[in-house]
Amino acid sequence: MLRLRPSPATALATLATAIALASAWHSGGYMWRSLDQSHRTYRTYTDVQRRHAAIDAFDLPGDVFDFYADYVGRGDRVYLQTRESGLSSFIDLPTAVRYAARFYLLPAVQTNDLADATVVVTFFDDPSLLHVRYVTQRQAGLQPIFVSRIKAP
Repeated sequence: MLRLRPSPATALATLATAIALASAWHSGGYMWRSLDQSHRTYRTYTDVQRRHAAIDAFDLPGDVFDFYADYVGRGDRVYLQTRESGLSSFIDLPTAVRYAARFYLLPAVQTNDLADATVVVTFFDDPSLLHVRYVTQRQAGLQPIFVSRIKAP
């Protein structure tokens, strides 16, 4: 009876596959429990609550980002103007607004250069301080919340 030994490459591939399967089996239970907990938490949310969940994590007002989303869309390059301020011991206000807007205003993209922007989104600041001529400008009530269009996308 002739016995063939597997090549070192075959043995190594078999070992790697076994380790990967064991790792997936080991972490699978944790992941399923985590997904189940998330499902129990978020299944009772309304559509608006789901949209605002990421913004609520930063304690930012979701209705303001709804206002922005009404005037910002595909092809826009958004420049964010935010008053310098702290928000918590972990994050400042401009950073929180940047993170929230990056998610909420998709598919528009953010730009750090005002010269590249098609629209300026202002969060509690004065857009006239940027010394740019705007084609249109919308304000959310009396709050210093603006969407100021520089040009079409």
